[in-house]
Amino acid sequence: MRSKTDRRMCGTCEFWNGVRQPIFDEHGNPKIEIHSEQGVCECYLSSFEGGQRRRDLCCKCYSKWTELF
Repeated sequence: MRSKTDRRMCGTCEFWNGVRQPIFDEHGNPKIEIHSEQGVCECYLSSFEGGQRRRDLCCKCYSKWTELF
């Protein structure tokens, strides 16, 4: 799945541990390539901590992944 970096979802959250990588599209815009369907939430403030989360879900404890531009 390829996504914009400004989408507020688990796949772009600092605390989600699925497989992903920052990339640029053909126009030089920053994007994120999310390879995992699910990953574990590692946010100690979230009620979802330790649980499997789909890449397209979100929660109130969202924090943008620092690898993103």
